[in-house]
Amino acid sequence: MSIHRSSGSAAASSVDSGAITITRRWRIAFIPKFKLLAETGHLSSYWEPAWEGARDAGKALGVDVELLVGDARGNDDAAYVEPQIALVDSLTRSRHFDGLVLAPFDSNRLAPVVDEVVASGIATVVLDTPVNTEKAYPFVTFDNLAAGRMIGACLTRKLGAGKSVLILDGPTDEQNAVDRLDGLIDGLQAGGLRILDVRPANWEVETARTITAGWLKEFGSFEAIAAANDNMAIGAAEALEQRGRKGVLVTGFDATEEGIAALRAGRMAATVDQQPRLQARLAVRLLIRRLEGANDLPHKVSLEDIRLLEAGNL
Repeated sequence: MSIHRSSGSAAASSVDSGAITITRRWRIAFIPKFKLLAETGHLSSYWEPAWEGARDAGKALGVDVELLVGDARGNDDAAYVEPQIALVDSLTRSRHFDGLVLAPFDSNRLAPVVDEVVASGIATVVLDTPVNTEKAYPFVTFDNLAAGRMIGACLTRKLGAGKSVLILDGPTDEQNAVDRLDGLIDGLQAGGLRILDVRPANWEVETARTITAGWLKEFGSFEAIAAANDNMAIGAAEALEQRGRKGVLVTGFDATEEGIAALRAGRMAATVDQQPRLQARLAVRLLIRRLEGANDLPHKVSLEDIRLLEAGNL
């Protein structure tokens, strides 16, 4: 797997401040990771606020931002990669948009079509997950490595050294999952906690529930499950509840609506707020600066404010 490297990093505050002069009503496509919830037909509780942030940034600056989603269904991220590639590719033919904000499902497989879109004259900013290409596109992200370490430190504080932890990981070929896992391992090992096992549950509730049920049979004793997103944390909590297992701390990542509810109910011990609304707003502002001719844009903008949420600070 190729790993994203970038230079010219900037703090989020430097992008979110200052006036931007608008010379025309730019047309921007916003393509998130577009899994739609079956019960509502809306984006997930992570990507819906991201879209709202992008939309509101466009309104504030007097440009048009349009949400584009592909025709795909299912739980597995892999089912969405080809539809997202086709959707991005369609932009080169429609000539309707001046710019693109893209959150790719796959860092490697989206790279060729993103290169083609940019070559066609459509300015592009990448959001959330990098595109692994030799070309440098502005990238707005969250420090997943540092946040993973923060979760590790949180569990160390709550449990103390020597306790046992299991990790539910995201897809092994996604950069965000790689960074979160590396951060979790660093933080847990720094605190002297024992990692019994690491399994990819691919961001999904049901997969995490199944893996946790297996762990309950395999391991006689463990004190915590660290999940790399809230969906997997909720799946782990459900498996623990179904089998009457108490006293196991479960942590998540993303601070989704469902994750916050689980935190309030005591089903989760902590999660990390990635501030998707702010990330998307920064991406739109960065893209407009590019469209308006700025050539000194940072290659990477990273949110410096990492928020650990626990029951006591909601």
